[in-house]
Amino acid sequence: MIPEKFQSPFYGALIIVFLSMLGIMFLFELAKQFVFPGISLWESHGITIVFTSIVAVITVYYPLRTSYADSRRALEALGQQKTAEENLQKSEAQYHTFVESAEDSIYTVNPDLNYLMMNTRHLIRQGLPPDDYRGKSYADFHTPLQTQVFAGQVRAVVETKQALQDEYEKNGRYFFRRLNPVIDPSDNRVIAITVISTEITQRKNAERKIEEMNRKLNLMSDITHHDILNRLSVLNSYLQLASDRSTDLSVSKFLIKSEQAAEAIYSQVLFARDYQEIGVKSPKWQNVNDTIVHARMPLKVSSLTIDESCSGVDVFADPLFEKVFYNLMENSLKYGGTSVEIRFSCRKEGDALAIVCEDNGEGISEEDKPKLFTRGFGKNTGLGLFLIKEILSITGITITENGDPGKGTQFEMRVPPGSFRTAPNDHGSMGQ
Repeated sequence: MIPEKFQSPFYGALIIVFLSMLGIMFLFELAKQFVFPGISLWESHGITIVFTSIVAVITVYYPLRTSYADSRRALEALGQQKTAEENLQKSEAQYHTFVESAEDSIYTVNPDLNYLMMNTRHLIRQGLPPDDYRGKSYADFHTPLQTQVFAGQVRAVVETKQALQDEYEKNGRYFFRRLNPVIDPSDNRVIAITVISTEITQRKNAERKIEEMNRKLNLMSDITHHDILNRLSVLNSYLQLASDRSTDLSVSKFLIKSEQAAEAIYSQVLFARDYQEIGVKSPKWQNVNDTIVHARMPLKVSSLTIDESCSGVDVFADPLFEKVFYNLMENSLKYGGTSVEIRFSCRKEGDALAIVCEDNGEGISEEDKPKLFTRGFGKNTGLGLFLIKEILSITGITITENGDPGKGTQFEMRVPPGSFRTAPNDHGSMGQ
């Protein structure tokens, strides 16, 4: 058997050169016998060798060089292919190890909901023997309603090419799952969906207990706040009557101060009632435009403009999000008067969203800005802006004041990526 290294095109070309030289030498020797019959043997051989060598080299040099280059490229390509295959096998082994060692259920379906892969954890959860899912679909192991919900989620992932997540309940157990698209890089098409499902039953039970505890505490606190506010209302009424009937100026001054103290207590009780509700209920998606409209209803705002860029945006925030806009508008009215002009707008800033509330009031001095959101700072209770900051911080939203002193305030709320979205069924544009 010929060794593998001698089977390359290079060695084949050498053999061709050798045979070509033999043939040319034989023909050249015959020709010399007729042309130069008296030439010596050594002269004949010398001329033949030189001539045939030149002819042979010229004849096969370029094909030999091309063949050698092709051979080198073929060997390099083969080496790269072997390296790629080894890396792929290693990657597949690592992926398989991860999938099988994960505590979560992991499975893959195609857009038609047919199973392509299940890890051992999910097989155990479904009570299936190994490979029994082959040829089965999601509908074979779930109710029609569950299948309908899952099919809708798969369609959404295929259409948007974005991951989707949700929580669901099955047989008294709760799960969190994330649907991740598998995209074919050649045509940017979703060819499968990998689902990672985590059981969160213990977490949900703990959340229920905390919610029940908070409900009881809030109920007790609400009753207390209600009773205090009622008694403060009665106290204010008596103080007002006493002030109206008093003829002693010194007594009237004390009564006025008492009324002011009662008003301060009233405001602080209202703040405590609002503050205790922060974070009690889970954050939810809220339309910015609608929330602003609801917040302005109790206020006497004569000039309010809401840019259309806010109508197509939902923000994931604490249920007290409406209180943020209420306090901002109330703050503008308090310092700018009922004729102040208030404007809200929204714009994208990189991956974040900026919601801006600005007015044409007196503005805020530079020395006051660093203390603006500190509890107790302000001309009145100093609690409104502090409450705004606390409500927004629940979902990672920040707020700053960027207005020019003497030209009005400009509060800017910055919503992080993932905490805002285009409102469903709305195609409005967001300012860039």
